[in-house]
Amino acid sequence: MRKIKEFISDMKKELDRIRWCKGKELLKNVIVTLIFIIFFAIFFTVIEYVIALIRTIDFESIIERINDLI
Repeated sequence: MRKIKEFISDMKKELDRIRWCKGKELLKNVIVTLIFIIFFAIFFTVIEYVIALIRTIDFESIIERINDLI
């Protein structure tokens, strides 16, 4: 039981040492986080569509047409 009380006491001390964000700084961090989330969502969506487009291309027929021209 003593170890549990000691653990909780130490945990409270550590929480007191944390520097919590205040209003403007918190808002700035939230905005930056949302911008990154939106950017990466758009980025990965575009990459997914490009990969899907590449998969739909029939490369064999393109190679055959190029060989016919040569």
